[in-house]
Amino acid sequence: MLKVAIIDDEVSAREALVQLLEIHCENITIAGEADGVESGITLIKETRPDLVLLDINLKDGSGFDLLKSLDEIKFKLIFVTAYDRYALNAIKFSALDYILKPIDPNELKEAIKIAFSAIEIENLNIKLNAFFNNFKYLGQGARKIVLHTEDSLYLLSIQDIVRCQADHSETRFFLANGEQISESKSLKYFTELLADYSFIKIHNNHLVNLEFIERFDKKSESMLILKDKSIVPVSDKYKEALLERIHNY
Repeated sequence: MLKVAIIDDEVSAREALVQLLEIHCENITIAGEADGVESGITLIKETRPDLVLLDINLKDGSGFDLLKSLDEIKFKLIFVTAYDRYALNAIKFSALDYILKPIDPNELKEAIKIAFSAIEIENLNIKLNAFFNNFKYLGQGARKIVLHTEDSLYLLSIQDIVRCQADHSETRFFLANGEQISESKSLKYFTELLADYSFIKIHNNHLVNLEFIERFDKKSESMLILKDKSIVPVSDKYKEALLERIHNY
């Protein structure tokens, strides 16, 4: 049986989670509940749960305060939270698992399945490293992004990404140091994730960082030349928006 600890400052939210877990999730037992940072730390130390369902806002601080207070993290983690754009962005960029309130039973089951199928403890620590870095600048934009490959987990500075390219169902990242990394998520996912940063879509298969644009060559059937000397096509669909962003950048 997998032991689950629930840490949320709302009694009704904890009760709802317990009920959903008992009805929809097999081989799970409730290790205990807590409503704050201090009580949550005590619960984790006393029960040693396999999984912690953690709310962001607690009665005496935040879920992030709780995580920072632990000497080591030897459990899987899923954030359970109401929508908060900035906190949610920090979680997404860090590739941490989360579910939004009100909780959908299927989303809860899937999040628990993912938590126990793929991610090792050392990978969680890499993700938390990225998260704490991003959370430090909450409201100003993320600084780090976590990328998965079949063999590794990468922690990257967003400013080091030159461009992204669709590669079938995956996305290939081209970095300033010449390295390439393929991620299983689609280009559409990263286009939305990076929308508030200096990235712009210039083609159905290409997303580029404005910081790395060297020039726009109108003579060569609309090609974009980047500082790493790569040449990327610009489709008519995105040309006007690109030129506007370049002029206003």
